[in-house]
Amino acid sequence: MKEIAVRSIRAFEHWQKNMVRHGLASGLGRLFSDDSERSFLYDLGNFLFLAGEGQKEFLQCYTEHHGLEHKILISEEASWQELLNQDASLKRFTRYAFENQADFEIEHLAQLVQSLPQYAEIQPIDAEIYQQLQSETWSVDLKGAWQTFSDFETAGGYGFVVVSQGRICAGISTGLVYKRAIEIEIATDPAYQRQGLARSLAAKMILASCERRMFPLWDAHNEASKNLAEQLGYRLITAYPAYEEREE
Repeated sequence: MKEIAVRSIRAFEHWQKNMVRHGLASGLGRLFSDDSERSFLYDLGNFLFLAGEGQKEFLQCYTEHHGLEHKILISEEASWQELLNQDASLKRFTRYAFENQADFEIEHLAQLVQSLPQYAEIQPIDAEIYQQLQSETWSVDLKGAWQTFSDFETAGGYGFVVVSQGRICAGISTGLVYKRAIEIEIATDPAYQRQGLARSLAAKMILASCERRMFPLWDAHNEASKNLAEQLGYRLITAYPAYEEREE
């Protein structure tokens, strides 16, 4: 296994995943190949994309050096999907891909922001809030691909949280920042779910992104996220299989 420069390569040319296309074009993440450069692993944030020929030994080598903890494995290649399906250490689930354009209605989104429950308010992510996001399991992914707020801000990261009586109840953030787009990361404290917080936050994030002329890409982790995206104006492309380590 060897690490090569992050760039658009033939193995990914036919891929439809927005994260892959935007990530490679922006030079983000890390790209690995086998010695013959017939198989490739693209490590981007919490995702690992597998292209080219499916090779069990290649994936094992990556796992030994970098691990798969908190990684979501995705491939559009039949040989890789067959290999992942046969791996007993992984569980398969369904994600949902959306187009990199959407039918946003500004007035509707503004109304959704205003529909936030009276007990809560939306605040932008600042240095103090960014630090707090790392203190709880449900919110840690909201810090995106960075370790410090300074790095987050320098890369063009931004986001918002819902706060009630000094407590962060939900948040939305830039999981990744591309050249003209962002990858949305959204999460809600389990104690505050199904109260419309994510919907108001998502509307706020879309409006802020439009003002910045950055398209807010959405790739849904589950059906609830898919339904929310469709309510906001995103257009579904397809459901697709993804994999992650089984919990012990």
